[in-house]
Amino acid sequence: MRTVISSLCLYFLVSMAVQADVYVKGNLHIGGSYRFGHNVPDTDVVNEWWFGKNKVTFISQGWRMEYLNNDWRFTLDREKQRILVVNLREKWFAEVLLPMNLSSYVYQGLSEYLKTYQIDGKIEKTGQKETINQKLCDVYKAYEWITLAGDHFYGRERLIRATTDISFDWQMVNELYLWIASFFNPQQTYLSELKKLKGFVQSEDDIFYHIGIPIEISFKVDEICNKKPPEDIYAIPKGFKKKDRFSTGDLFEMRGIVYIYPLH
Repeated sequence: MRTVISSLCLYFLVSMAVQADVYVKGNLHIGGSYRFGHNVPDTDVVNEWWFGKNKVTFISQGWRMEYLNNDWRFTLDREKQRILVVNLREKWFAEVLLPMNLSSYVYQGLSEYLKTYQIDGKIEKTGQKETINQKLCDVYKAYEWITLAGDHFYGRERLIRATTDISFDWQMVNELYLWIASFFNPQQTYLSELKKLKGFVQSEDDIFYHIGIPIEISFKVDEICNKKPPEDIYAIPKGFKKKDRFSTGDLFEMRGIVYIYPLH
């Protein structure tokens, strides 16, 4: 009898392990400041990731700012060769097949306008190491900016702590974020710089310059565990309307999430 019970316990433990994916949760804190004629309070955004086999979903909720007021979900599915973009607040989704033809997913004339934008930057591995969440992290310094018609804006200075001591494929996160950044013409030199950064970001401290005003931003992973994912976390959500093309507003909200959030 004991043998049967032990076998059943082992069976259920193995079954749970097979069904479990990796769940990561972190907090992005955006400091308040005086801008646009009024005091903007601190904002805390919950970032979550679900890592399955050859797929990852990133969820960012809590954006309540003057230029961002939505909750988003992005899924990269390597097997289906697609990215699902889900606006949780407005209840719509877009299915983007890979490799993407930009003009097929934006309104006429917008693709030309987007060519006037460029994301650029530099990344330096400092050689220093810090332990975050009991994981040894390499420390990087970065400076990034956006160029529009030759003018620099939205510069940010970053101190990043990242580790490769993790049980999930962190490179899928890079693929997903760089896909969103691809709408804004990232420079080849910048893409080469990004390759210097290895691993998943465990914590980060930034200074973000918004119309010349410095805003302090910090991020830290709070939880990494194995658990069974929600039923539709990698799929098209039920009851949501399909959207075939992104508007200017959609893209700039997506850019804000990717650019303000630790990109890699």
